[in-house]
Amino acid sequence: MSFPRLHVNIFGRKFHTFHFFGITGFVTGGLLGAGLCLILGLSAWPILLMSLTAVATFFLLAILAKIITGREVIVYYHHEIAILIMCAVVFYLFHVPVLVYLDMTILGIAAFMVFGRMGCLNVGCCHGKPARWGVVYRHEHVEAGFTHYYEGVPLFPVPLVESAFVCMVLILGVGLVLRHSPPGTVLILYTVAYGTFRFVIEFYRGDPERPYWKGVSEAQWTSLILITVTGLLSIAGLLPLYGWHLLMSMVLFFAVAVIILRKDIFIKMTSPKHVRQIASAIVQPDEQSGGRGPVVDVYRTDLGLSLSKGKVMSEGRVITHYTLSYKDRGQLFYPLVERIAEIIRLIQKHKGGYEISERENSVYHILFKE
Repeated sequence: MSFPRLHVNIFGRKFHTFHFFGITGFVTGGLLGAGLCLILGLSAWPILLMSLTAVATFFLLAILAKIITGREVIVYYHHEIAILIMCAVVFYLFHVPVLVYLDMTILGIAAFMVFGRMGCLNVGCCHGKPARWGVVYRHEHVEAGFTHYYEGVPLFPVPLVESAFVCMVLILGVGLVLRHSPPGTVLILYTVAYGTFRFVIEFYRGDPERPYWKGVSEAQWTSLILITVTGLLSIAGLLPLYGWHLLMSMVLFFAVAVIILRKDIFIKMTSPKHVRQIASAIVQPDEQSGGRGPVVDVYRTDLGLSLSKGKVMSEGRVITHYTLSYKDRGQLFYPLVERIAEIIRLIQKHKGGYEISERENSVYHILFKE
């Protein structure tokens, strides 16, 4: 387990970790583009043009998001798409080979992403779901806006995994550029590789604020749309055409169809938004009662899961018990209850194991003996 830090000290000065890694990624991306232009004998001034356009687009989008939502919101996919579009327009207006330098642009974005996700890892945004091992965030992260009920809970290190994957794609992309692959190839490679990876890693994300539609997250819809649109541009002859590109587009279409049609109750019950409701339901009884003594309240989530919690003394040991039932009694099954029990154990930091018993009418009891 690791304990990230919100700040880093460099030469006696304190920097916010997210800003430090973001700036490092931006500088690395610019230097990478300039270095590739030097090696390939290309003009390097469009890299400066790209960098200025990227910075202006990034801050403009961040300002607009804050005006609309009232808070600072940075969504990677929004910025990637906006920067690519604006750079393409600027390259065209300045009579710069668009696809050649869009390949450089996406490599710069990838370099930024490698370091940017390390910033995410340290501040706690884009975090993963509860796991038996992983990254652990402290109270200082909660005070900075981190999901409060995950304080001290091991979370799957999604940003770290994402950073490592993008780094591998970046290395492959640099190799393709140096081998003089057709212009636009690296753009397609990154769009398909990262889009497919992002579609999968979304299932491990644990931040509850992210929007879903039909059980598919915004990032998953965006991955599907980007891969499909670039596939259509390839068919139209505006980008290089590769069979694996079209194949992955069809695979993601199939995956989205399965998610929508299957309506898997296991996925819904363990989704970040529903876990937040479970966390609200298992607040300590003395907190709910304001110190007036233990109470047993039944909490019902939006999906129809009913939960209650209580404590009893048995043989000198405190037993915390949770009762679960579901509006559709036939759909509450043991593996799902076991997963919910594990989530409760991690959030409530219960030590030791637990017992699960099923009573009549599919009512389950989870017992933790302290």
